[in-house]
Amino acid sequence: MSVADATLLINLSAGDATYGYLTAKGLIEAHRASVKEVILVVDTIKAQHATFYDHAKRYAEPQYSDKVKAITEAANQLKNEGLADRVIEIKENDPAIKKLAKYYFKNRLTATHDFRGAPIAAYGIGMAACNTQYVVRYDGDIIVHQTPGNDWIIKGIEHLKTDKTLIAVSPNPAPPVAGYSLKITHTDIYWFSTRCLLFDKDLLTQQRPLLDYKYLPEFTLRKLMKRTYPPAFETVITRRLQGKKLINRYLTNEEAWYLHPEDKGELFLNLLPQIIAKAKSGQYPADQGGKEILQLAAWKDFLDGE
Repeated sequence: MSVADATLLINLSAGDATYGYLTAKGLIEAHRASVKEVILVVDTIKAQHATFYDHAKRYAEPQYSDKVKAITEAANQLKNEGLADRVIEIKENDPAIKKLAKYYFKNRLTATHDFRGAPIAAYGIGMAACNTQYVVRYDGDIIVHQTPGNDWIIKGIEHLKTDKTLIAVSPNPAPPVAGYSLKITHTDIYWFSTRCLLFDKDLLTQQRPLLDYKYLPEFTLRKLMKRTYPPAFETVITRRLQGKKLINRYLTNEEAWYLHPEDKGELFLNLLPQIIAKAKSGQYPADQGGKEILQLAAWKDFLDGE
């Protein structure tokens, strides 16, 4: 398999502490042979206060610091094992935060996290650290499947090179429904996903500032009303790219797909090694077909039935 001019970028945070080693390892093993470099970004910063979620509970000490330590150790373990090339820890008052807020957003968006506590600064710092034309970025909890000998990154880059309306490509966001074959090979939408995305970094950089002027009235209103502010990174970028008529393509074939877990409690942690192994081999419960969110109860029944 050829090595692409691409970087695998995985974002991790304290929330990934209990499973991040396993999920990140699975992602790296899927793509290590196809990329020039693997970078793990560990966001250790506490988000600004928000009312959308229980801020005090999420960042309670000493639990939060313990989780930060655990996920940082996991990332460095992957580096020590030769799977990752670099680990970038983002800490409070990191000078890169202000630098990249100016570079990407002309200081109009300076917050480190959005209204949900999801990253903004960590995504920008990660992108800026990549030295390749193409970047494939995953959130640290994603589980991916690829058929043997296939890497969706390689095929995604072919799409980016041949179709100049594209800025990004993603694999199928769910495994196929059993017995149903899609008649289309891809679908195009305006959405710059932060879960799983291959993009042309050079082309994205050319679109700076990444806060579109047509979006400024809504952006300003959100800020004044303190409603869903700061907006999600993917929303801001999508609005900019939509204004430039740049599209994300989802590949809808069965060669590659991914799952996103939402329930990450004890049952998930117990089943995770088996889920990763089964997904890697292309096996999954019937009720998972066509669904991006991991169907935990269905997986339990599926694995118990073996």
